Amino acid sequence: MLNFVFKGGPTIIPLLICSILSVAIILERYFYFRSINNNDFRLVKRVKLLLSDGKLSKAKKEAEKTNGPIAAMVLAGLEKYRHDRQTVKEFIQARGQHEIRVMEKRLRVLDFIASVSPLLGLLGTVIGIIKSFDILAGAQGMAAPSALSSGIAEALISTAIGLIVAIPTMLFYTYLDSKVEAKMTEMQQWSTRLIEMLAEDPSSNCSSSTARGESYVSKKQ
Repeated sequence: MLNFVFKGGPTIIPLLICSILSVAIILERYFYFRSINNNDFRLVKRVKLLLSDGKLSKAKKEAEKTNGPIAAMVLAGLEKYRHDRQTVKEFIQARGQHEIRVMEKRLRVLDFIASVSPLLGLLGTVIGIIKSFDILAGAQGMAAPSALSSGIAEALISTAIGLIVAIPTMLFYTYLDSKVEAKMTEMQQWSTRLIEMLAEDPSSNCSSSTARGESYVSKKQ
């Protein structure tokens, strides 16, 4: 089998490297997405309950022990709990952007492999056909057609290997990219809720200011 593969010419080595990289990245990303917590509603509900009881440190621990971008955004918001809305928003959005970069990690490499593998395969085939015609030029009589067909058959191995690497890589890239898009949509939806939940309530400020004002007036009277 290996002899058959290596008949494809000099581009087979980079194609094999591409295939190994592709498999490694696909497995790493697959296990990463499997490790992400998908029960974000339960986490947020639990954190909200702890905050209502005044247990901020326990709420932070709950977010810390949960994997995933939503949990990371919750933790970022808790770091600025009861700060003004703009501060909480900036912290949550900054953490969200970081988590998006983590989710997209190495996906561009997969996209590159899926794009370049067929071209490497085609290059190997072109090189093989050039060699075949070179052999044909020196062949005599009945040996000529047989030398040409054998050379072309070997040259086409390179194209086949390129497609074998590219097609599964593109399929997995599309799948993983769709996972990122879906999670980004969830993050956008949760972002607004988290800001509302964790930011300081402006109405409470107004109430306390009014109360302080009334107290001051009554003292003056």
